[in-house]
Amino acid sequence: MHEQQWQAKKDAYRKSKLGQSIKANKAKQYDQTERDPEAVAFYHSKQWQTIRDAVYARDGATCQVCGNVVQDRKVIDHIKPRRLLKPQEALDSSNLWTLCYKCHFRKTKLEQAISKQAQGDNKLKHLDRKWWTKVLREKKE
Repeated sequence: MHEQQWQAKKDAYRKSKLGQSIKANKAKQYDQTERDPEAVAFYHSKQWQTIRDAVYARDGATCQVCGNVVQDRKVIDHIKPRRLLKPQEALDSSNLWTLCYKCHFRKTKLEQAISKQAQGDNKLKHLDRKWWTKVLREKKE
C-alpha cells in the first residue's frame, strides 16, 4: 500500500507543471552540452517530428519490447543507430520503433557496450529488430 501511494505521488509530480519544467530544462541542457549539433538539428527538424508521430501512432503508443503503454514521452528509437546510417535512411520508418523509457535505456547501454568492441559499429549495422527484441526481453527477466 505504501508503494502504491509513493508511485501515485511520483506520477503526480511528473505530470505537474514543476516536474514538466524541470524535465524540459534537463532536455535543453543535454542538447546544449552533450548532444552533437548535427543530432540536435535532426531531432528538432519537422521531418523527424512528422515521422516520429507516424511511428508512434503505427505502434499504438506501445513499447515494442515489453508491451507497456508509452504515455509520458514519445521514445522513437532507431533500430540501427542513426549515426551509422546515411542521412536519407535516418527517416526510414522500417528502422524505427516505439520503446518505453526503460527499454530504450537498456538498448542504449547495450549499443554503447557493443560499439566499444572490436568491429562494434559493423556489428550494430547488422542487428535487426528481432534480435534486439529477444535480447531486451531476456535482459528484463
